[in-house]
Formats: sequence, structure tokens, C-alpha cells
Amino acid sequence: MASNLTPLPAKKPALLLFAKVPRPGQVKTRLAGKIGPDAAALLHIAFVGDTLHLLRELPFTPYLFLAGSSQGANHFARQLTLPRRVRVEMQHGRDLGERLSRAFGKLLKHHPAVVVLGSDSPTLPAAYVRQAFRELQVCHAVLGPCPDGGYYLIGLRRLSPTRLPPGLGGNIRWGTPHAFRDTQRNFLREGLSCSILEEWPDVDTGEDLLRLTRNLKRSPALRRRAARTYRMLKKLGLR
Repeated sequence: MASNLTPLPAKKPALLLFAKVPRPGQVKTRLAGKIGPDAAALLHIAFVGDTLHLLRELPFTPYLFLAGSSQGANHFARQLTLPRRVRVEMQHGRDLGERLSRAFGKLLKHHPAVVVLGSDSPTLPAAYVRQAFRELQVCHAVLGPCPDGGYYLIGLRRLSPTRLPPGLGGNIRWGTPHAFRDTQRNFLREGLSCSILEEWPDVDTGEDLLRLTRNLKRSPALRRRAARTYRMLKKLGLR
């Protein structure tokens, strides 16, 4: 861990949710092969809703960054009945790495630290997000790994009150078991210290979905945390 970081300004950090506009056949594509594109899109909406609830209950400035058409994004935002404090922005870039880098570059100009959540971990505990921001007090970056080699969370802080970190860098094999290690490698090559959180699963495949349903059946706490997802699974006959 780094010990010589410049203290950051007192302004609130930002917490982002990165998500896609839910078009059947374009979201949760691996899961769609198991349950169908329409059901996969409905589950995606439930995942986003549960993660937004997590954003709302934490004391950070919340953003929703959407990928898709602006018309689709506006419709989806209305569908989610977002509170006014959640700011909606569009993602821009050719791939996930460029979209993340642009979002960090934009928001780190206004916030001392930024954490981005994916939309595929509806049962993620709030404690993991709080820990991510604590890690950014002593490290430049933080990653929350998934068992499949991806990650559910990524965060960066300013290097100083006026100096921003570099982007994520290239050669990240998105959607593969190498994404987490590739991102960590890029941070370390840039001389950034990077803290690693505990693993938490995401839901990309039919096997992931079976594990999620088993865990929800066993745990009332998880059902409360992922209430929208649990209701949607029941509605789709997948519970």
C-alpha cells in the first residue's frame, strides 16, 4: 500500500453504476442462451434496480452511466423512477476500457475518488463498497474480483488535489478470465498502488444463475438485498 499520498479534498466521492440499456439480445447474452433473450433482459433490469438501491443507501454522490442510444437511455431512466439525486450520463468509447477511462477522467475532475460498480452482482453487500472507498484513502486504485476472472468493482482516486491518474490502459481481455489480472497489471505498470477486495460473484451464465437462486433461497438477508431480482426470478418461474 502507498503511504505518501497527498490528502484529498473533503468533497464527496462519486459512486457510479455502469449498465446497458436493456434491449433483448444485447444484454446478458450468455445468460440469454439458457433462459431466452427476453427473460435475460428482464433480469438485467432487476439487477440494475437492486444495484441502484445500493447506490441510494450509501453516502456518496450517485451516478448512472448508460450504454446505448440516448432515446433508450431516457426511456430506461424513466422506467427505473430514479430519484433526483441520481445523475444520469451516457457512456462513450469503443470498448469497456475506453468507456471506463472516460468516465473516470470526467468525474475525477469534480470528485476526489470514484468507484464504479457493474450491474451483474445484485447481492453485493454495501460493506464491500464502503471498504473500497476506505482503500482509496491509502491506495491509488481498488479492484473487486469475481471468481470468473472479471471484477464487480473498480475505483480510482486523484493522485493529488490537481493531478488525475492515467486511464485503464490497453490490452485488457474483456469478457475473459484475464480481465482482472490485465487491469491490475496496467495499474502496476503505471506505478499505481492497487488494493484488492474480497471476491464476490457476478451472474453471467446459467450456472451463475443457478448459484444465485440457491443462495437466495437459503438467505433471507440476500433476498432483502436483491428483492427485485428475487421477485423477477419468481415471476419468470426460475426461482
